[in-house]
Amino acid sequence: MVQSRAKFLTVIALSISTLLIASAPSQAQDDMRARGDRACGHDAKRVCKKFNGQGDMAMLSCFQANKVRLSRSCRTFLTGIGQLQ
Repeated sequence: MVQSRAKFLTVIALSISTLLIASAPSQAQDDMRARGDRACGHDAKRVCKKFNGQGDMAMLSCFQANKVRLSRSCRTFLTGIGQLQ
C-alpha cells in the first residue's frame, strides 16, 4: 500500500511538472507580446496602420521596412529580440 501510494504521488508530481513546463512557453510568448505592444503599439498605429490585422509577420515586415521612422522604444525592443539591425 505504501509503495502504490508513492507511485501515485510520483505520477501526480510528474503530471503537474509537465503542465507547468508546457505552459511556460505560452507565458513567455504572452510577456513578449505585451512588451512589444508597449514598445511598438504607437508605431503600429502611426507607421504601419495599413498592416493592422494582417498578422505579426506583416507588421514586423512593415517595421523593418520603416525602421528609420520608428520610435526609439520600438527600435530598441526589435533590436533586442533580434528582429532589427
